[in-house]
Amino acid sequence: MGRGADVGRRLPGDPGRARSAAADAVRRLWKAAVEPEWPSMRQALRAETLDRAIQVNREGLRAVLPRLHPSAACAGDTITVEKAVDIDVDCSEGLILVPSLFITDRVQCTTSDPWTPAIYYPASGRYLWAAPPTPRSLDRLLGATRSRILAALTTPLHTTVVAGLVSVAAPTAGEHLAILRDAGLIDSSRAGRTVTHELTEAGRALLNAASPCP
Repeated sequence: MGRGADVGRRLPGDPGRARSAAADAVRRLWKAAVEPEWPSMRQALRAETLDRAIQVNREGLRAVLPRLHPSAACAGDTITVEKAVDIDVDCSEGLILVPSLFITDRVQCTTSDPWTPAIYYPASGRYLWAAPPTPRSLDRLLGATRSRILAALTTPLHTTVVAGLVSVAAPTAGEHLAILRDAGLIDSSRAGRTVTHELTEAGRALLNAASPCP
C-alpha cells in the first residue's frame, strides 16, 4: 500500500520521471521473461501467420474468421466481434489479423485513426517449444529427421522454420525436404526467395497411419 500510494503521488507531480520508470520496468520484464524465449515465440508466430494466410487464400476470410475465436464472425461484407462497446468501423483500407501469444481467452481490436483496423487473436502456439513427437514406426521408415519434418508439416512451414524445428542447417533441411517431395509426401511452393512446404494427401495419410490410435 505504501509503495503504491507513493507512486500514485509522484505520477501527476513528475510525469516525465513516471514514464521513464515505467519504461525501465517494462524493459526489465522483457529481459527477464520474454527475451530468453523470443526466438521460439517468433518461430511460433511465423508458423501461425503462414498457416492462416494459406487458409484465407484457399477458403476465404468468412470461413477462417470464426476459427480465430468464437466471438468473431463474418456475414456478407460485415465482420462482427462481440465486445462490450458497439463501434462501427469502415475497413476500406483493409483489416489486419494479428496473432498474439499473450492473449489467450479473447480477441482485441484496434479501430482508432490513423491505424488500419486490426483484430488481435490468440495464436495457437504450435511449435513454441519443439517440433511435435513422431511415431517410432515412422522413424524406422523415413529416418528420425525426415519423420520429424513430416510431423511438423501438419502446418505449412518455410524452410528456415523447418530447419530450426529439427535442429539442422537450412541446406540440410532442404535436402530432406527434397526427398520427401520426390516421394510425393509433401508439396513445395516458392514466392520470391521463400519456399513453403506442406503435406500432400499421401503424406497426411502416412502420418495418420503411423500415429497410434488414442
